Amino acid sequence: MSKNDTNINSEVQFDLLPIMKGDREYGFRDYSFVITGFAVATWCFLIGGTLALFVDFKLAIIASISGNMIAIILLSMSTSLPSAKYGIDGFTSSISYLGHNGTKSYLVLNAIVTVGWTIVLCTLVSRSVIQILNHLTGHDFSSNLYVILFGLIVAMFCWYVTLKGPHLIKIMSSIVVPVFLVVIIVLIVIISKSVGWGEIATMPALEPFDDPWLNFLIAFELSLGAGFSWWPNIGGLARICKTSRAAFWPNILGLVFAATVGTGLGTAAALLVGDSDPASWMIPICGGTVGIIALILVSIANISANSIMIYTTSLGLKQIKALFRQKWFIVTAVYMTPTLIGLFWSNLIYDNFYFILGLACLIYCPISMMAVVDFFILRKQKWDMRQFYNKTSESKFYFWKGFNPVALFVFISATPVYYLFLDPITLENTPAFRYATATGAVAVYCTIVYLILSKVVNFKRGQGGYEQ
Repeated sequence: MSKNDTNINSEVQFDLLPIMKGDREYGFRDYSFVITGFAVATWCFLIGGTLALFVDFKLAIIASISGNMIAIILLSMSTSLPSAKYGIDGFTSSISYLGHNGTKSYLVLNAIVTVGWTIVLCTLVSRSVIQILNHLTGHDFSSNLYVILFGLIVAMFCWYVTLKGPHLIKIMSSIVVPVFLVVIIVLIVIISKSVGWGEIATMPALEPFDDPWLNFLIAFELSLGAGFSWWPNIGGLARICKTSRAAFWPNILGLVFAATVGTGLGTAAALLVGDSDPASWMIPICGGTVGIIALILVSIANISANSIMIYTTSLGLKQIKALFRQKWFIVTAVYMTPTLIGLFWSNLIYDNFYFILGLACLIYCPISMMAVVDFFILRKQKWDMRQFYNKTSESKFYFWKGFNPVALFVFISATPVYYLFLDPITLENTPAFRYATATGAVAVYCTIVYLILSKVVNFKRGQGGYEQ
């Protein structure tokens, strides 16, 4: 058996080989249901509450639809369409433009984002538990100590679920869709009866800047981040879709329009209560009993969503050589260690949740644009599939020491370009941000520079297996 064959066979153990069309399970309806279930989960409430800091209800809806639409179309072109055509996940396909070692490095960056999400969702469950205890006992458990303690307990439980594997995760995931349908319907009915959507539409943003246009652009930028945050997930799901149509359009229906319903409810609730924290909404809006039930349902959904993120990211980390043959406990421990440490600063991370959305733009926008240019323009939608699984220097996707130098330069240089427009941590911005937005500027920059340098560098050197 050759070395190349050994590489291919070893990947089978982790389900990284292409899925043939006859073995794919998701049709249009199936994938629509699955992706909508993910889309209307708790993070929509978090995003909606964050948008309420800057804009009113109407502008939040506009920013959410427009920002998510642009991001999801780009993501679908960069991951869903190629994945559906060839039956491979987004991380595997990224080898074609990042190189084998470049993809491994990118897996680490992706883990940083998902760790941030895990901390945020654990903190949301922790704060939900505290709200329930405060209401039932009359005592105040809102100190930072209790937030950290409950957050650590939630994280450990999510880890336990992940260690049990996909079967338990599948059982818990099946609860998410009906759970959130119930929560969403209850919120819609209660808000409609108690206040009315007309009054909600007149309520001002919670903590806006003085410039209305700047407020909308920040909301739009955060919505782009929310859309780009789906990058690790939709490529993996699209590989089991029967057709490209089934892999593309449900993303628009679920991740744009259905997600906007959840985001809009989050914005409305935040404006109504005057607090962007979803854990603080349920009891004031729904009342004691119904509010407690809603918080419990939200917590169950958060645990399920966290377990999925921990599982999929940890599985991706096994592509790193040092973790390839390690036991599942060790691999998940690599992911959970920074998560557990980060929970000691849970309130800081949670209260600055918008930073994760900005980081998503900073990481996933350059990757998406390079993927679109590479697959549709440079490679004309054609791949030599064996090169993905040949990890030797003979692979056409080996580039230079396993890295595509052009992609490496574009990705690294995209960060200062982003900061020329917006600081994702402080939200300090330059006048240029009002005309291009940071993500818009990065998208244009990465598209042009990657296209030109690929032809000047990789084509000239014969790297990357491009057909000239």
